[in-house]
Amino acid sequence: MRPSISVHTTEGPIQIDVSPDFRQQFLQFSSGEIPRNVLITHLHNDHIAGLGDFGDLCFWHHAPARIFSPEEMITGLQQKFAHLTPKRGIEMVATRELQLAEWQITFHQVQHGANGYSYAIRFTGRESTWTYMPDAFQVTDEQFKPLQHSDLLILGAAYWKEQAEPHRRSIYDVEEALAIKQRFGIRHMVLTHLSHDIDIPRYAERLPDGVMFAFDGLVIQLEALLKP
Repeated sequence: MRPSISVHTTEGPIQIDVSPDFRQQFLQFSSGEIPRNVLITHLHNDHIAGLGDFGDLCFWHHAPARIFSPEEMITGLQQKFAHLTPKRGIEMVATRELQLAEWQITFHQVQHGANGYSYAIRFTGRESTWTYMPDAFQVTDEQFKPLQHSDLLILGAAYWKEQAEPHRRSIYDVEEALAIKQRFGIRHMVLTHLSHDIDIPRYAERLPDGVMFAFDGLVIQLEALLKP
């Protein structure tokens, strides 16, 4: 499925991106609790096309929600989904930093190769930090600075070894992702946004310790993952 994740917190779930598969993902994998807070990384359809279904879910269940993203992303969302307004139970909030439950959350602009840029989202808690960066390529050292030494990085990697020329690409491959883990001191890495090239049973055994492929319905227990 297209990548979305749900972060379970002490104050309910936080939804990151709302993919075209959101309805199926919600029905199949969620507890049934409607997220009241949504974070958007960027405006490509594979990350926001489920917002129509999400808006209907909130409206018909009288469950108002807030959507957070940097200002230009919120402007784009308001243009694409003009019907998602406070009257329909949806409030859109432009920000690059916020506190939700136990997490301090910050948005960081990163290169998305031929597709421009997107935002990585960093979660900082009392005992751990982790980063969600599903769509990125050719991220500069300066952009990586606030993201390095994450306990967990969820990173998009479409192919094991991408064959396209760099100027045509928009996402890392697995070999590049592994180099990023080593270079920037990432303790654990989950690779998402996988393409048809990644046969998980075939390639999983080639991954080093501390790295795994995402799959539909994956649950990550952060405390258990980060135990010494």
